[in-house]
Amino acid sequence: MAYSTIVKTKRDGTLVFADNAGANTLTVAFEAGDFSADFAMEGVQEFLDRGRHSDPPSIRYSDDAPITGSFTCYLRDIADATYATVEEILLQSGQVGSTWVSTMGANGEVFTLSLTWTIEGTDHGESDHVLTFPYCAIRGSMAEGDPNTLTINFTSFVNKPSVIT
Repeated sequence: MAYSTIVKTKRDGTLVFADNAGANTLTVAFEAGDFSADFAMEGVQEFLDRGRHSDPPSIRYSDDAPITGSFTCYLRDIADATYATVEEILLQSGQVGSTWVSTMGANGEVFTLSLTWTIEGTDHGESDHVLTFPYCAIRGSMAEGDPNTLTINFTSFVNKPSVIT
């Protein structure tokens, strides 16, 4: 198939959290459509020649860096024992806190989840485009307003997401 001529928009995206092996999932609803991810991958070191760039530059890869990202959604609930909410993912409470298993395993010290961003393609005559960010530590904030919002920040401890096209 040729390079798509369809420009993707926020209306094409879906975000889904999943626990270990995807036994529990939550599709984020009522979100702003402002998902972002920063792919730092590997650090790059430059070795200067007496404080100056060389030609070509002397550069090498250094330490790996995790992926970081964020999105905003609207506050609709806090916690419930019978269903999962985004707020529970942020606070590790309710059903998420009691029944979801970290992608680091049941005994993992850091609670992590997978986050999958699917960009609709089949409605446009092509395949869906899927990026999965494994091992995401979730942090964020809540803010009052019209509407009340959650800002979800994640750190995925891999260099690159898995890509399914």
